[in-house]
Amino acid sequence: MHKRMVNQAIIELTISPVGPLLIKASDQGADPTKPDMEFVETYHAGGRSVYLPGSSLKGAIRAHCERIVRTIGGNVTACDPLKQNASCRKLKERYGENTAAIHKHSCTVCQIFGSTDIAAHARIADAYPISPKEIQREERNGVAIDRVYGSVAVGPFNFEVLTSGEFTTKITVKNFTTVQLALIALAIRDFDEQRVGIGFAKSRGLGQVNMKVNRVAIHYPTAVVEDKQVRPIGNQTDPFSDNAVIGAGQLVNDAEAYGFPNPDSVNVNVQAQPDDYGFGATLSFQESDDITQLWRECVGSWRNMIEGEQ
Repeated sequence: MHKRMVNQAIIELTISPVGPLLIKASDQGADPTKPDMEFVETYHAGGRSVYLPGSSLKGAIRAHCERIVRTIGGNVTACDPLKQNASCRKLKERYGENTAAIHKHSCTVCQIFGSTDIAAHARIADAYPISPKEIQREERNGVAIDRVYGSVAVGPFNFEVLTSGEFTTKITVKNFTTVQLALIALAIRDFDEQRVGIGFAKSRGLGQVNMKVNRVAIHYPTAVVEDKQVRPIGNQTDPFSDNAVIGAGQLVNDAEAYGFPNPDSVNVNVQAQPDDYGFGATLSFQESDDITQLWRECVGSWRNMIEGEQ
């Protein structure tokens, strides 16, 4: 499915620390005046700046999606990617170059975030500060306690934390299903409500963030808007309502081969609008009520599917 794009979801986020936050740089610098553990930095907007790496955000979101899926169960599954005998690790050995079969037999989380055998459908960009002047950092001290004797095993050491600032990023999911959107929405909700954290020393209270969705765009790149309907061009799939969010399984003819659910749609309050060039259709969710309704419908679709299995 990576050679085609039938739909795409773009989720624009603002992330801000609630308390101290540290995403460590991989190596300690040579500057002796800097703390033992530095916040990761890069060049951005003409100077050095802290940032939240997309890889760190993706790992945290993926890990929480796995927790949610394992808790609920059903036909939405999550393997353990760290185990050598994980179900998604050796699919190429079994199915060769049959990418449809590899995708179908991969767990739901690997279908979204990728594995050693298939590329990810979700991409998360680095989060850069909105206003570098509002970024506040401070140093803290710590020690590691010996678990047997209760004395200091390592330390004291100092580390740098971020305490204030706002960062923006985007999550892009191509050829999505409504279940995949539901999983990502639940993960974002739990981060925003500080049920889970990101970065270093989460068990010590670090890593709590607010994660706000500013805009969601659902894009159908090869469709046109006609008479309150969205009509895909160049394939045999039927037109659908301009206020529906349609999963990839309903937009391809080989949904069963890839394991996509079909039908797969939810109705929303927002209507699709034609793109500027007259080719392509986009539903843009900017009001908080519209975004909440989109997530509620996607999560409800997944819940109905699970309850139907019981």
